Amino acid sequence: MIANKDDENIKKIIKDAIWYSSKDKEMKEIKEILKVPGEFNISNALAALSVARILKIKDEISLKALSEYKGSWRRFEVSQITVNGKQITLIDDYGHHPTEIRVTLKAAREKFPEKQIWCVFQPHQYQRTYYLFDDFVEAFKQAPIDKLIITDIYDVIGREEKEIKQKISAEELVQIIDKDSATYMTKEKIVDFLKENLKGEEIVIIMGAGDIYEDISLKLKA
Repeated sequence: MIANKDDENIKKIIKDAIWYSSKDKEMKEIKEILKVPGEFNISNALAALSVARILKIKDEISLKALSEYKGSWRRFEVSQITVNGKQITLIDDYGHHPTEIRVTLKAAREKFPEKQIWCVFQPHQYQRTYYLFDDFVEAFKQAPIDKLIITDIYDVIGREEKEIKQKISAEELVQIIDKDSATYMTKEKIVDFLKENLKGEEIVIIMGAGDIYEDISLKLKA
């Protein structure tokens, strides 16, 4: 068992493990060589290094592999695109859980400290949005971003309860977030809105696990 010593919940349930931590001496070097941002990626890299050592892979090989890792599809996937003649940085991210949202938007601000950051988020599944409503609100209230657009909840066929669908909406989520920078918008209007309102040089994060990638990201890249 290889476990994260920084996680208090894990420490409560696991006693016998090979531990890794952000306090490990390798952390500084990994932080310098990683091309993907965020504390969670540093933690993941430390976990991978721990596994490699158990498999008797030399550190020089492991660190080289980590330095060459550029991320996976729709996990902080960065593209440089032109929208109406304006250059923007587009980031596609699959995040749809409050914890993922929090750490991803924090990582974006760490990577782009001086840039305007816009986030377009599609909630995934009515039940998840309902049961984790307060966590979503808190994640977006604390998010270090300049503009938030939330569109309608992605309906997962066969996994939704009719009663819950009637109790929750994207409009309510925006209302409770209660920030001037937060806006509800139907998905059909978002591409045109971005084309008309982006000035250039912004960071635009398209986030969610539903069809937002096809309907927003691909249309902006076209």
